[in-house]
Amino acid sequence: MPDPADAFETWLLRRVAEDIEGNEVSADLLTELRAALAEVRARPPEARDSLALMELAERVNLPVGHLRELLAALERQPTVTRERIRRRLVEAWLIQQRQAYYTDRPGGDDGEVVGR
Repeated sequence: MPDPADAFETWLLRRVAEDIEGNEVSADLLTELRAALAEVRARPPEARDSLALMELAERVNLPVGHLRELLAALERQPTVTRERIRRRLVEAWLIQQRQAYYTDRPGGDDGEVVGR
C-alpha cells in the first residue's frame, strides 16, 4: 500500500504545477517546493516533525503546544477528513501565492485574486 504522505506530495506538486501552467503563480514556486521537500526527506523523522512544527507555529502565529494539540486532533480524524483538510490548507496557501504573484508582476493589480 502506498504511503499516504507520498500520495499527498504527488498531489501537491501536481496542484502547484497546474497553477504554474495557468500562469497563476511563479514557476519558481515548484522549484522551491521540491527543494523544501528534499530537505525535509534528508532529516531523520523525529527532526522533521519537531522542526516542521516549530516552523508552522511561527507561520500561523500559534504557540507550539497549541498547534501540537490541533495537529493531534487532526490526526484523530478519519483519513478522508484529514486529506480534505490538507487539501483545503494547500488551496488557501495557493490563494496567497497567487495574490503575491499578481501583486509582484509588472502591471500587477491590488492583489485581488479569486480562488478556484
